[in-house]
Amino acid sequence: MVDPLRDPDLPRHVPLVRFVDPTLMHEMAQYVVMHVLIAHRGQRFFDAAQQESAWRQRMLARASRDTRIGILGLGDIGGTIATSLLPFDFQLSGWSRSRKNIPGVKSFAGDDELGQFLAQSDYLVCVLPLTGDTRGIMDAKLFAQLPKGAWVINVARGAHLIEEDLIAALDSGHLGGAVLDVFQAEPLPEGSPIWRHPKITATPHIAGITDAQAALAYVGDCVARCESGRELENVVDLGKGY
Repeated sequence: MVDPLRDPDLPRHVPLVRFVDPTLMHEMAQYVVMHVLIAHRGQRFFDAAQQESAWRQRMLARASRDTRIGILGLGDIGGTIATSLLPFDFQLSGWSRSRKNIPGVKSFAGDDELGQFLAQSDYLVCVLPLTGDTRGIMDAKLFAQLPKGAWVINVARGAHLIEEDLIAALDSGHLGGAVLDVFQAEPLPEGSPIWRHPKITATPHIAGITDAQAALAYVGDCVARCESGRELENVVDLGKGY
């Protein structure tokens, strides 16, 4: 998590390093794959039918090959999510500041291509870093550019999302549903309408949980690199904010 450490008084000559844990990235990918499949397969419909002891069958709303998943933020985590979704025959794309090259994933880059990316995302998965440019990026304007019935999945930061705008887009019928693992205020306040909204699945920031032993080992490696004069990995660009 870089965003709380972007202090203007932080000495520029002191490197800031991101914690990158492959296990955490794969856990986040599992979370996204699970919820994409739950929504795509209409599992909540069958859960409700089971509660009523009702035998209800229905076809998929859309074939996998015709379903477009867009990943907002195609860095380490976004790339892992995209790769994890490849076996399911979805159309995959990603948006980032710079062009990426991931086999089977269409890359959109820069502000000029964001609208085109959004217009072809039936599921929008947010894994962006939180910066001044991305804070509040998921708002009414962005939702209006998604196809009718699109789903939003946020596993990045709560501050990326304007929650009131999301609820309005769900209530209007423009968005089909949302899965949220992060929120503007955490823990999510008891009075938040998110808890009770029928089109929102909310989880308590558990898509990927940092393992303390892995974090300590990473810190130890960083210290060893500094002491031996070796190059540090995953150094934050303070100008970009990630």
